[in-house]
Amino acid sequence: MAKMNERQQEAVDCLDGALLLLAGAGTGKTTVIVHRIANLVMHQVSPSSILAVTFTNKAAREMRERIDAMLGPGIAKPMTISTFHAFCSTVLRKHITKLGYSRNFSIAGEGYQQGLINEIMKELGQVGQGYDTTVWRNRISLAKAENWWPDDLREQSPYSRAGEVADVYERYQTRMRLMDLLDFDDLLCLTVKLWQDFPDVLAGYREKYHYIMIDEYQDTNGVQLKLMTMLAGEHGNIAVVGDDDQSIYGWRGANIENILHFDTLYPHAKVIRLEQNYRSTNIILKTANELIAHNRERHVKNLWSSQEQGEPIRAVRCVDETAEAEFIARSISENRKKHALQWRNFAVLFRSARQSRVLEEAFRKQRIPYVLVGGTSFYERKENLDAIAFLEAVQNPHNDLAFLRVVNVPPRGIGDTTIEKLRALRDETHRNLQSLASDETALARLPAEGAAALREFALVLNDFRENRFSQPGMLHDKTNALFQRLGYLDGLAKMYKPRENALARRENVLELLNSIAEFDQQNHGGTLEALLERYNLMDANDRADEHGIPQDAVTLMTVHAAKGLEFDTVYVAGMERDLFPHERALEEGNEAEERRLCYVAITRAKRELYLTYAEKRRDGKVMRPHAPSKFLDEMPKECVSFCKPDDLYVRLSSADAAAFLLS
Repeated sequence: MAKMNERQQEAVDCLDGALLLLAGAGTGKTTVIVHRIANLVMHQVSPSSILAVTFTNKAAREMRERIDAMLGPGIAKPMTISTFHAFCSTVLRKHITKLGYSRNFSIAGEGYQQGLINEIMKELGQVGQGYDTTVWRNRISLAKAENWWPDDLREQSPYSRAGEVADVYERYQTRMRLMDLLDFDDLLCLTVKLWQDFPDVLAGYREKYHYIMIDEYQDTNGVQLKLMTMLAGEHGNIAVVGDDDQSIYGWRGANIENILHFDTLYPHAKVIRLEQNYRSTNIILKTANELIAHNRERHVKNLWSSQEQGEPIRAVRCVDETAEAEFIARSISENRKKHALQWRNFAVLFRSARQSRVLEEAFRKQRIPYVLVGGTSFYERKENLDAIAFLEAVQNPHNDLAFLRVVNVPPRGIGDTTIEKLRALRDETHRNLQSLASDETALARLPAEGAAALREFALVLNDFRENRFSQPGMLHDKTNALFQRLGYLDGLAKMYKPRENALARRENVLELLNSIAEFDQQNHGGTLEALLERYNLMDANDRADEHGIPQDAVTLMTVHAAKGLEFDTVYVAGMERDLFPHERALEEGNEAEERRLCYVAITRAKRELYLTYAEKRRDGKVMRPHAPSKFLDEMPKECVSFCKPDDLYVRLSSADAAAFLLS
């Protein structure tokens, strides 16, 4: 702790009451969180009474590892250090029967949610222009982020057709409940409902957790705020850590008001600002400070560093997006040699995912290794989703969505007619599909060939549920046996052509089996339920870690995906009006969030920063002129050198720079 600066030490020593720790980019917030938790233990606080909540499994793992390294192995074990969703899942596994669900519930992924909502919209006649399944699902998710149920959505939503969305929402919740399925938002909303409806359950958790810490507080939504304030209760020992200048997820429900008005909830809260940056040069920090100062609603912070001033930021004007991509690729290659860096020291950030195409082409042309973060992850590939769906159908016989996904995978003679008649029987009898597929009376009403295949499929699922997976452990062997019995691995050759494609997909499923073997080793006596929960609670960071990213490659990613990361040299592509800030965001009145997003992009850079923009960009068959981003105008001219690719290293005067922009 002796190495901490004065503000960091002040935060570490603030143990009781409410604390708002405003941690600017690169100011060592994780170090402060870990040391504060260690300080609580040193002051005789029971580790089991500490709850630390963050947004990613990766962050939770790193926090626990650092606490163990500081205090000794096993000290962190009694602590609850997890994501919001994992914490709520644990609560619900113990108490959800009080809400009419089974403890055996499954967690539905986005694909399942989309399919169910699409089905319900068709049933309600919501088809044609103006009815978009993705939009409807997002609006339902945003409603849940505010802890709104269908009636709340009807009464309070500002969106058009809110009543129609609420009708879908209502039927969606009913169907999910019948299948013992929860989506990610349900994990939070149902925990709030549980604590509201059963105060004795809430009292038990309040008795357990006397000290609460929340990381990335600027990203919390309404239901997460409700959860934590309910849990903090009377003692009010709640410490929140975040930076309102890095609040960039409003589009998915995050509410910046939570961090801006924390002192309204806790009037006696102590507010500490961390402003000493340990990442970037002072020129980068001054640029970020002056840009973000154009936002009015914020906690004022001024980042500074004890490091050198650093190189000026280069704002590079290119003819078009192809020239921009070629410049970035060439510049990275030259800088790598000049400064003796590795490829992984470089990152290219962009506002819109569609910008990646021309960048990838330029990198391939110049043979620069790169990884595109946000591509299809290993666990989102169809063959692996199918493999996991087999396990979900075994684990939860009520899960009709998993059953339907794989009922004819690989093809086993169960056609569309059979499926439609089976669905009709479900609607008529209100029974789940697996039970109907095992019922001879129901099967007699279906086409003979399809009925026979259904009977055999259901028999296999029931056999493995009752005689194999009912006992914990050896999940790899059991899963492999299930796939062999269903002919899944060999059946991939029937499903995918050419042969090389089928073999590649088979390799992916075998690698999934390897991951289950690792789970067996790490969790002796682990259950199928625990395995599936691990997969379903994975976040984007976990998926990236498992994706086989090359050890030395340039990183290409959206600015949203870059939050929390840092690189020696950063290129921000597409610094143009209507692209960054994005045209749609401006139409929706979200300029402040776009500026925060640009602030995040700038503060990812440690040593050098390049901001590139194109004079024209392709829009279909035409090239449309583009003006430089207004954010470039808001940066200090003495920190930014405006140039073209060919005269990159020629520093222009401030007057020339201004004239260059106006041109």
